[in-house]
Amino acid sequence: MKKIVLTMIAILSMTVAMAQNDDRRDGNRAPREITPEQRTENLAGRLNLNDDQKAKLLELNTEYKDVLGGPRWGGRNGGNRPQRNESAGEGQRPQRPQMTEEQRAQWQERMKKRQEYEEKLKGILTEDQYKQYQEMMRPQRRPNRQ
Repeated sequence: MKKIVLTMIAILSMTVAMAQNDDRRDGNRAPREITPEQRTENLAGRLNLNDDQKAKLLELNTEYKDVLGGPRWGGRNGGNRPQRNESAGEGQRPQRPQMTEEQRAQWQERMKKRQEYEEKLKGILTEDQYKQYQEMMRPQRRPNRQ
């Protein structure tokens, strides 16, 4: 009876160990990028777009895919902005190094393209759909962290 129970436990533990996802253990994988088609289908479903709006949105998302799906500054998203300096004194927040002039220029160009995208998107969506889009894109408020 003991052998049967021990065998069952061994099989169960092996099954659980094999079922774990390798991507989660690695931790170094970059998040997958969302294609213009996926972005279009997502927005079309959430905003109830008609076929004409879907086609125009797909064209717009394809044109601006570098702005919508490219790397962001810092963090896990593959950006190259320097991380915070952890050598701050006790009770002080560490300071993040400033962007270089090249990084600042790239960021400003990206923001300019993002504004162009928003203006063109506004021309595709109805007023109500655009308001709903803005609500979806508004970042969630986080409680102040100390």
